[in-house]
Amino acid sequence: MATTLVFKLTLLFNEQVTDTGGNWQYAAADAVEAMTGQKVQLIAAKRENSFAGVGFPASMLTATVMFPAQDGSAPANLTLQGVHDLTSNNETGSVSAASSEFDEYIGGTFAFDASIGILIISPRSW
Repeated sequence: MATTLVFKLTLLFNEQVTDTGGNWQYAAADAVEAMTGQKVQLIAAKRENSFAGVGFPASMLTATVMFPAQDGSAPANLTLQGVHDLTSNNETGSVSAASSEFDEYIGGTFAFDASIGILIISPRSW
């Protein structure tokens, strides 16, 4: 049975790119899992949309957690989708995809607390 993963993130970069529909933010972080010490990397894309004076309190978010690759193969991974709160920088959502090693997390939830840099990923409960 899968356990809850708790990662401490260290931001590597957060870049904003503007286009005609608003802007994108691209972010990456190194992370360490609290119980196992497993090192991973995370890359995220956030879309902040506003147009003609209409804005939103949050942006859509897609992030991928990548575990170290073994023998030149693609890395084991978890894909997170949800929202990024524009005021607090906190994030919530669910696991939308995963490599076979982590398939028990698909449908599980995640939450990122920006004030302490902690990402919690829970396996699905059904």
